[in-house]
Amino acid sequence: MTDEGVGRRIRELRQEQGLLQAALVKPGLLSAGYLSLIESGRRRPSPEVLRYLAEQLGTTPDHLATGRQPDLWQETERRLAFAELALQHATAEDALREFEAVTRSGPPPFHARAELGRARALELLGRTEQAITAYEALWKAAEPGTALWAERATDVLRCSRDLGDYGYAADLGERAMATFEDLGVEWSDSAVRLGVTLAGVYIHRSDLVRAAHLLRRLIEISDGTGSPLARGSAYWNAAVTAHYQGRGADAKAFADRALALFGETDHQRNLAVLRTFYGELLLDGEPADPGQAREFLLDAHDRLTQLGSPAEISECETYLARAAVQLGDLDEALRWAQAARSRLTADAAPVAEAEALIALGMVHLAANDPAQAFAALDEGERALAHAAPGRSVVNLWNRMGSLHEERGDTTAALRSYRQGLTAAGYRQPSRPLTRSDVTASAG
Repeated sequence: MTDEGVGRRIRELRQEQGLLQAALVKPGLLSAGYLSLIESGRRRPSPEVLRYLAEQLGTTPDHLATGRQPDLWQETERRLAFAELALQHATAEDALREFEAVTRSGPPPFHARAELGRARALELLGRTEQAITAYEALWKAAEPGTALWAERATDVLRCSRDLGDYGYAADLGERAMATFEDLGVEWSDSAVRLGVTLAGVYIHRSDLVRAAHLLRRLIEISDGTGSPLARGSAYWNAAVTAHYQGRGADAKAFADRALALFGETDHQRNLAVLRTFYGELLLDGEPADPGQAREFLLDAHDRLTQLGSPAEISECETYLARAAVQLGDLDEALRWAQAARSRLTADAAPVAEAEALIALGMVHLAANDPAQAFAALDEGERALAHAAPGRSVVNLWNRMGSLHEERGDTTAALRSYRQGLTAAGYRQPSRPLTRSDVTASAG
């Protein structure tokens, strides 16, 4: 055996389980300094130390010494590989069962990998609150400032954002970024993606100035790292910011850059969601291009049905419904809108539910069916009333107001626009000002 190989296996197993070196220290047997020398290959562990480390890491001394895996490990590896493959082929329920089985009875070195798979399966199944709990446990177990720690923090931020808990997501993201600054850790892909996700939270809660400032910094940093994934993520969120700021040309230029960069990676799910956003840009453009938007969205939909969450697929289907309405194909529009509505689970985020219902109301209105349109919009209004304030909520209230105007219900339209103002942070006075109020103020 080589000292370097033994040390590498000990270090990898420790990090996979989210353990700090201090957690393995045993007075009179193993100090932190001794462990550091072992992991770096500069000291050979004694048989007693090797047995102790194997016990703590859930493996055998022979595996640490030679790299040979016990038979049980090979079976567990096979089960995890099957579950991870199932996640990529839209069978998250099967994957979840395998991950949970390994967590319950598999060897300890595989538990962290199984827990991560379980969290991802829960997220894909739309069980976002449970996914957050699982991701948080993995994040807290990781060593602060490491790439693994940043990746799990990003997972927590993403799920919190999707649930509309922007306050918690922003606080966590800012604390995580401050940890990097305090530790003096060099920027990595994982750290850049964490920052980009935090910028996305700012965008959703309508803090576009802060988002733009952070993204400018991240683009500068990521352009220096040469990583297509980190750079693509930064340009993508810059495109979203520009879109919400009404800078359509800049949004499309940033999105074109992001698409090119993501095309160099194997992150197919992210690429599919980005293509969905690009379809939205084409639908909202001046002039709109529903034909090209439909092509992008159909491609995104094919990918997402294999890799995406119910909310991501539903969002793509709402845009396909919008494209079909603009193209005059109301039968196709109705199919997409109904698919978007039926796809969401009972615990779907209110924004996702409202978006699908508004799309359904839009299609019914285009088909000259005001009664069905009102029923869908009324249900959408109830869902949206439970959503946390943010940019997407403001946009949905405004879209709902426009549809109410189309159907001639000015009272409902005014109510929706007022709700949009509230979601944007505007607080209406408790009663209208009167002439006497103005006179008293002037006096």
